[in-house]
Amino acid sequence: MLLMAGIVIILGLSVGYCSYEYALRMVTDHKKNEMADTVNRIDININFWGLETTRLAQRIVGRGIAKEALLERETEADGYLHGWISDYAHIIEAVSDIAIFDRDQNLRYHYLAKNTRLRDAKRLNACFEAAQANQKGEAWLGVGESLYQDAEVVTLAKAVPVQGNAVGGILVIEIHPEIFRSLLLNNQSLPNGQYTFIVDKNGQILCTNRKVQPDWAKQIETAFQDGKRSFILERAEGDYYVCGQYNGLTGWKTYSVAAVQEIFPQASQLGATTAMVVVLAVLAALAAVGVISYSITVPIKELSNAMKQVEQENFEVSVNSKRKDEMGSLIVSFNFMVGKIRQLIREVYQKKIEQKNAELKALQAQINPHFLYNTLDSINWMLMERDEQEISDVVVSLGEILRYAIGGQSHLVPLRDEVRYIKSYLCIQKNRLEERLDSEWELQEEALDVLVPKLILQPIVENAVIHGIEPFKQGGRIVIKAWMQQSALFVAIIDNGAGMTQEELEILKENAAGKRETKQIGMRNIQRRIELTFGRKQAVEIRSAPGEGTAVTLRMAAVFKEGEGTSGDRDY
Repeated sequence: MLLMAGIVIILGLSVGYCSYEYALRMVTDHKKNEMADTVNRIDININFWGLETTRLAQRIVGRGIAKEALLERETEADGYLHGWISDYAHIIEAVSDIAIFDRDQNLRYHYLAKNTRLRDAKRLNACFEAAQANQKGEAWLGVGESLYQDAEVVTLAKAVPVQGNAVGGILVIEIHPEIFRSLLLNNQSLPNGQYTFIVDKNGQILCTNRKVQPDWAKQIETAFQDGKRSFILERAEGDYYVCGQYNGLTGWKTYSVAAVQEIFPQASQLGATTAMVVVLAVLAALAAVGVISYSITVPIKELSNAMKQVEQENFEVSVNSKRKDEMGSLIVSFNFMVGKIRQLIREVYQKKIEQKNAELKALQAQINPHFLYNTLDSINWMLMERDEQEISDVVVSLGEILRYAIGGQSHLVPLRDEVRYIKSYLCIQKNRLEERLDSEWELQEEALDVLVPKLILQPIVENAVIHGIEPFKQGGRIVIKAWMQQSALFVAIIDNGAGMTQEELEILKENAAGKRETKQIGMRNIQRRIELTFGRKQAVEIRSAPGEGTAVTLRMAAVFKEGEGTSGDRDY
């Protein structure tokens, strides 16, 4: 379950992360493309106004209008020249002023004739230098003070040839910079904190939609000069995304700058939503994994516990299951296997008992019981004639023992017969140990008719005499009890002899349960005979302590001869 949960969590996090990154990249790329489109539209508009102004300059110079102004000693304001230029100037609304100067910087024509006072001689010198440096083309000077107006303008200067390639003067056209500022305001992209500005070829900012820090422009210009058209500008206050466009006509560059976090301000909300969806999906998947794992691991655990009980030789175990899947089939196969093993074990033990009975019968057949009985009877009469009463009792007891052990066909006998046999055995042992052995009987009358396996008590009584009573010089007592309780027969053999240590007791119990192999097989045989005859519910209980004696209690089903009683909890 932990492995499955780990896989689900990893997959969920991976899918969520990849989905978030893909959505973030897709939206961010879309916003960046919008910024690039904004810059491209501004550049297209710059080209439009630049071409219009350039064509006007080319018409004035190419058609000789400027040349005529230079060759005329006096320029008439209301003449043909002014009329022609004025017509074109009105068409191009971006034009602010037009002036023609000869090579000596004398004004030969001025569109705004009323303003004749030159305001900025340095600006005029810059126009002459730019025009002479680019005699065959047009030179854009960027934003500066107007020559004759109290305003900022964007200036175009063009050389005017008079004879051959000799420069006779220059044409100056001034444009309103608001035209370009309107381009910035009308083409703003979506990011709220976007900066859009135009820089001339000298690095001077022509116009901007908001105030731009000078060091920004320098860093951006440096990166743009290195060939980067879009890049990340790293600043102390944060990172900014920059994209730019170069205008080949004017030499200007248009930049759009936006803070990275402002490109997609909903990114945090997208991340939170994605995380919530992933968490819910993972929790749902974990719940499904838990249910599936529980439905698999619980029957596996039950099956494992059942297998452990089988390892401990408990073949009565079974696993209940109503499942119809593969696990149900496995449980059914396990129950069938255990049942088959239980059946085979019983068959094997039954065959062993039958084999033992056959061997016993074969031994009985080899010995003539009547011969033994007659011989012992003759010895007994001889002893009685000599007044050897004690020896006579031993011989009689021996005859009873032989008659009980050899005679009979059934392996189940009434407890009464088993008691009579034990009394004969104890009579012989009493003759040997004399006063050192004493016995006591507490027998319930109903219990004497219960059937028990033949010779089931003899190994226990023998162990009590040999290992419990005989080692003590002062001897001891053996108490044999039999009683009925809840349709079961209980037989207890108790001695007050030497007893056993805890370690010896554990070894004996493990031997009786079949968990340890030792040379003493008596208790093991008793346990197996009872289980085979009455089932595994029956038990042998052993209690002992050093110097306090030993008590062995047998529990067997109460089985009577037909017509004498009813069977108890016999378990086959």
